[in-house]
Amino acid sequence: MFFIVIFLLLTALYTYLYSLIDLGIYYIILWIFLAIISSILSIAIYALFFLLVGSKTKPTNRYKHFILRNACFLAIKFQRIKIVIKGKENILDEPFVVYANHKSKMDPLLIYYSMNRVCSAIGKKSLFVNPLMKLVSKTYGAIPLDRENDREAAKSIIMGIKSVKKGLSMIIFPEGGIKTRDTDEMVSLRAGAYKLATKAEVAVLPVSIIGSSKIATKKFFHKITVELIFHKPIFKEEYKQLNTTQLGLMVENIINEGIASENSK
Repeated sequence: MFFIVIFLLLTALYTYLYSLIDLGIYYIILWIFLAIISSILSIAIYALFFLLVGSKTKPTNRYKHFILRNACFLAIKFQRIKIVIKGKENILDEPFVVYANHKSKMDPLLIYYSMNRVCSAIGKKSLFVNPLMKLVSKTYGAIPLDRENDREAAKSIIMGIKSVKKGLSMIIFPEGGIKTRDTDEMVSLRAGAYKLATKAEVAVLPVSIIGSSKIATKKFFHKITVELIFHKPIFKEEYKQLNTTQLGLMVENIINEGIASENSK
């Protein structure tokens, strides 16, 4: 909504400024067209300047996350996705790590927007190849993960642990990517992903995502509903006796049971 309001205000301002050029009322369509183009360019320039400055500030800066959440809102609305949230009371104010099933490239945005918390993510290395995404990742503390290189993957997890210890919650998809869209359920387990929470000694927040597998194949004008279930967090005291595989199986069961329960209704 923030960007929509800014866009409308800029368009009105530019329309007024262009109308001061004495070309007559018949040029109003041209004024409006130029105003729209000028507004888009102004927002793009602001976004680039924002990222350049933001990349030099802490990833926990709340203003940066206000901007990102509004950008996520636009992306979700553009995709015509309706989000239904359950268990929002389970989202903590203290640092935590989100573990969720993964069926769409929109999943991180859906979780981030729904939580309304200062948060970042660990994602596959290929997402951070272009210069703009590198700037975004630096601004928000996102961490690239090379799944084909165990040593580099371990370094990324260590970076993530340090970030969580400094107070930045993280989102990670322990399946290691989108394995299948034939089912909403989590179908793969990478135990190493759970070190992000256990080594940082923070709560694990399991999240079930239902319906996002339809995003990749839906037609643009079709509207879909995606449901997010935030389950009760698993605190350090509850998982300290478990190894990462056992913890991973516990989280997987919670996520899949949540999906099965909703699908049976």
